[in-house]
Amino acid sequence: MPMYRAYFIDKDDRVESFKPVEADSDEEALAAATQLVDGHDVEVWLLDRMVGRLTKQV
Repeated sequence: MPMYRAYFIDKDDRVESFKPVEADSDEEALAAATQLVDGHDVEVWLLDRMVGRLTKQV
């Protein structure tokens, strides 16, 4: 099972921290990362490939 990374993006558009996410596909990784969006944007990466960016709800 691939290990994705969910990067938490701060207000200055910089990486604040990250959380590992195990998922079988890009879609599963993005679905898991939607639960992490809480006041900040989250970018999901697999190695050096960005899978997607989830934006916080205002």
